Amino acid sequence: MRASTIIAIPTFRRPDQLRHLIEAIAKLDRLEDAALLVADNDAGGEGAAVAAAMAEKGLPIPIEVIRVPEPGLCHVRNAIVAHALSMEGMQRLVMIDDDEWPEPQWLAALLTVQQRTDAAVVGGPVIPVFREGTPDWAEQTLIFRPEQRPEGPAEMLYASNNLLVMRPALVALGAPWFDPAFNRSGGEDLDFLTRLKAIGFTFAWAPGARVSEWVGADRARRAWVLRRMWRIGVTDTRVARKQRGLIGRVGLGLRSLALLGLRTAALPALAWQRHRRLDIAGQWVKALARLYALAGGSDAIYAAPNPLSSPRRGSS
Repeated sequence: MRASTIIAIPTFRRPDQLRHLIEAIAKLDRLEDAALLVADNDAGGEGAAVAAAMAEKGLPIPIEVIRVPEPGLCHVRNAIVAHALSMEGMQRLVMIDDDEWPEPQWLAALLTVQQRTDAAVVGGPVIPVFREGTPDWAEQTLIFRPEQRPEGPAEMLYASNNLLVMRPALVALGAPWFDPAFNRSGGEDLDFLTRLKAIGFTFAWAPGARVSEWVGADRARRAWVLRRMWRIGVTDTRVARKQRGLIGRVGLGLRSLALLGLRTAALPALAWQRHRRLDIAGQWVKALARLYALAGGSDAIYAAPNPLSSPRRGSS
């Protein structure tokens, strides 16, 4: 299989959603010289079977399936990058998760912004789609709000579930592209992007490269939102610690203490800002999690092979 653009999907036990995603990819604009790579992280091969069946029915682009027996976020993402780099003619890797689906102009928007900016990495917005009966507060809370930025160069990107990465950036970073230390906690995509930025690669944002993401009933719960904010605080801080020496870590600790103080001072607003209660509480939880991580704490939220979803960002 030869193509300059490889669209990669890591998948784990989501056959119906994977089928929906592949159907959406088949309708994309600018599929010329593109190919699809599906990496199945399930020992049972359910995702591989779905992809193979769809290939037999016929798709407008070639499709290849690889099996990744070692469970975990980092292993499957590293397998994708390694395989993509081995493919003749591959110039760019485009990543999307198996619980998402793109709008028809998604790929074209990523390619256009990359060409205009010459950025090594281009990201786009992820729009949550809630199931019927989801409470109103879920659609209003910060963690589910899609990022809104102008088109063009970006200081930083945060997730890999809607991302284009040029080949030179992957080659320069080298294996392991996604640090296995984050295999059970998530945050491997932030670490990946932080390291790319540290060695000088540039980022850009493509607001027209929109993908949608299912938000199930399991996520539309206040306890899940607070748990996710805790996880973001832990993983963000673990990534930041990697980039700093002793003095830098001391500074990070002082800033984290100051941030916890600010978030604690904001807690009385819970009494009158009812529509923001979850966001206020979530930011306090996130600040507390920073200190936990600075003390050496981790967050093994994925004790078993995970569903391969990237965390929604909370504001700093």
